[in-house]
Amino acid sequence: MTYELLVEVTRNGIVESRHFGAAVVCDYKGTVLESWGDINNLVFPRSALKPLLAIDVVLSGASDHYALSDAELSLMCASHEGEEMHEKKVGAWLKRLGLSSDSLACGAVLPDNQENAHKLIASGQDGCQLHHNCSGKHAGFLTTALHLNMALKGYHLDEHPVQRLSLATLSKLADTDIRQYPSGIDGCGFPAPTMPLLCLAYIMARFSNPVELSSQHAKAIYRLHEAIIREPYYAAGHGTVVSELIKVTKGKVLAKTGAEGIITAALPERGLGIALKISDGNARARSVALLTILDHLKILSDSEKVQLEAHISPQIKNSRDLIVGDIRSAQSWINL
Repeated sequence: MTYELLVEVTRNGIVESRHFGAAVVCDYKGTVLESWGDINNLVFPRSALKPLLAIDVVLSGASDHYALSDAELSLMCASHEGEEMHEKKVGAWLKRLGLSSDSLACGAVLPDNQENAHKLIASGQDGCQLHHNCSGKHAGFLTTALHLNMALKGYHLDEHPVQRLSLATLSKLADTDIRQYPSGIDGCGFPAPTMPLLCLAYIMARFSNPVELSSQHAKAIYRLHEAIIREPYYAAGHGTVVSELIKVTKGKVLAKTGAEGIITAALPERGLGIALKISDGNARARSVALLTILDHLKILSDSEKVQLEAHISPQIKNSRDLIVGDIRSAQSWINL
């Protein structure tokens, strides 16, 4: 298992910490354009799979039947921050289905968005399922199950028909049976499949350009592209690298994070997919590494890089709000 030095954390210009990882760029035909580290190592994509898991809500006809909006489809693809806009949108969606937050199997949590979390605590309220960053995904699976007359109970479990349907679609995109690899249980209760990092990049490339998939799959994927691009802040939240990349690039880059240092990107104009894993699982390094690859591929314009500077080289501030260091790409791993 080989990892390369990707990101450095500095204090007063001195390297204090280092993050290693692996990354791969491939096209929709599976050709590897560039790679760093061991790309055949198994990874848990976790939430990076959400845009792919959203395909069936469109493909099944559930999206049209329940008139899902761009925001709702974007939320199904999201690891959202639990901002008030996210909470209200998922709540209204469930109400329209005749369901409630209690229908969600993801568990009750406080929002990741600190402002909203503080408001709840100050008002004496607890977090609920709507605040969970996976609540949109769960609402989407319930929507598909309702439309296909599947039982709602246990919809999050591996043996449920809606999960098997989703795994079949994921395997179609991977062009291999994902069930051959071991799996675990995700933080929200869903199955958590593993796959080689290269396989994840290939899936993202086929999501970016589904020309070799069926016309029905392609249509569903393009519908998700449309929704995410139109509603980027429902795909994650304000200030996040995912939403900012989608908004600033106008959909040239459709990024998605996963837990434990995973980040992916689909590049529709190039038909490329990128998958990256930070070996120690630290989230602070992944966006810096991804943006370094995007710059290397000449995806970003000078204007876009200026707008994304906070993610390209994030500043480290102390409790007095003084800049004391930064998080930067380790230049040795890539030629810019």
